[in-house]
Amino acid sequence: MIMILILSVFFLAILGLLIKFKVLGYFIYLLPYILRNLTNLSKFKTKSRKSQSIISSEEEAYEILGLKPGDSIEKIEESYRNLMKKNHPDSGGSEYIAKKINSAREFLIKLK
Repeated sequence: MIMILILSVFFLAILGLLIKFKVLGYFIYLLPYILRNLTNLSKFKTKSRKSQSIISSEEEAYEILGLKPGDSIEKIEESYRNLMKKNHPDSGGSEYIAKKINSAREFLIKLK
């Protein structure tokens, strides 16, 4: 609540300066760009929390990739590529499954 109040006061102060220096038109022209970048900034902050591994064990990672424990990095990469071809969100696959596949690969590569 306090943050909203502070931002409102800040916005009004900026607006007053823009009117005083007769550059309000430029600000209105750039407003969509500014808002888009603020939105992207908030997405960036939430991505860092989401990028944490969602794989809880080595066995789960091998199971997701359809591999046996102890398989080589080459096998991990090959399985990863094949699964991502079938499950990539840009190809109509599930974003959740793609995240699981990515996390499994990252988890196993970190172990090797």
